[in-house]
Amino acid sequence: MASKRRIRRKSCSYKVRYATRPEAEHVMNQVIHSGHRRGGWLHVYPCQFCNGFHFGHAPRGHK
Repeated sequence: MASKRRIRRKSCSYKVRYATRPEAEHVMNQVIHSGHRRGGWLHVYPCQFCNGFHFGHAPRGHK
């Protein structure tokens, strides 16, 4: 089982924090349209650690 520190580091520490969902969606759409996205669907999600929003690939089994 992963430690809480490891889970937080993977979930939040190295990601950009956005204050609002619309702000994160705007940046995510810019990344998608710039061609810098690597395969897979991206989605915006609330962070349980920093109370902000991040975007990234959906977990396995989600779209």
